[in-house]
Amino acid sequence: MASATESTKILCIICNKGKGIFKCEGCSQVFCPKHSIDHRNELSKQLEEITVTHDLIQQTLVQQTEDPQQHPLIQKVDQWEKESIVKIRQLADKVKNDLCTYTTEHTTLIKHKLKQISIELRQSGEDSDFSEIDLQRWTQKLEELRQEFLSPSTITLRENFTPYITSIYIDRHNAFDVFERVYGAAEIKENGNLAVQSDRSGRTEIRGRNEYTSGRHKLRFRIEQFDPSGWISVGIISKTEPVGELSYESPFSYGWSNKDQVWIAGQWRRQQTIQILQNETIELLIDCNKATIELKNERLERTKELSIDLTKCPFPWQFYVNLYTSNTQVRILPSSN
Repeated sequence: MASATESTKILCIICNKGKGIFKCEGCSQVFCPKHSIDHRNELSKQLEEITVTHDLIQQTLVQQTEDPQQHPLIQKVDQWEKESIVKIRQLADKVKNDLCTYTTEHTTLIKHKLKQISIELRQSGEDSDFSEIDLQRWTQKLEELRQEFLSPSTITLRENFTPYITSIYIDRHNAFDVFERVYGAAEIKENGNLAVQSDRSGRTEIRGRNEYTSGRHKLRFRIEQFDPSGWISVGIISKTEPVGELSYESPFSYGWSNKDQVWIAGQWRRQQTIQILQNETIELLIDCNKATIELKNERLERTKELSIDLTKCPFPWQFYVNLYTSNTQVRILPSSN
């Protein structure tokens, strides 16, 4: 019968022997002396592989720094350009072939009309049977034929405004914007990632750091602490407008609150917005190219959109969050694709 000591003996994970035990603090596995050396060698091999991966990444970064055109995103644009050119050429070739068919038919018709005039000219010349009226009539007919040949009335080239090729644009999922400036009873914490209203209610604005003038930018906010009866607003504002207590009422401001309020160039109107509750995540999509902003509740997948009048809210834009209710906490999150 095995003794208690033998039954509780810790064995090597590889060979099940208990002589001279070594425990790895990394994986918490137990090895005998021989297999502890093997385990260490395996770790050293993994370290070498990681080092090789590091060196390859570093080499790639150096190459792209020296030649930015080799960046994978630039290469995707190049591929889109090539594919678009092929599509345009294919369409151009088709239109040209069709035009050749139509213009050949049209030219044949012009020749027939011109032949009729030729017969009239020759006959009238031989018979000396013509006057100024005939000369004017023939001149007018020839001019009409010339114009019809150069610009056929039965053939028109039109542009189809339905896109034949897909457009391409930069959609930046901005994970680097942070809260930077505050007006009122709030604090910015955790290196700009968290905005916290104090223990007293009052109008507060927290302004972002980045400036937006082109492209599309997605910002995500998590409402970490919020009273269901509380008030919060989110939107954009021209950078030139100072941070203030009523920034959402600024003529340079567009945005929404959770109380069915919409501000368009600072003008308030009643309109259904989106639900904002504690632990909700909301997205603010800033599209400078289209001059629009969107607010989305990720859980409900409900979105609201506003068009921005650039004469009233000129670039550069910054995001703002307005708080009122005490102890409200809002965190800015990295964007997800």
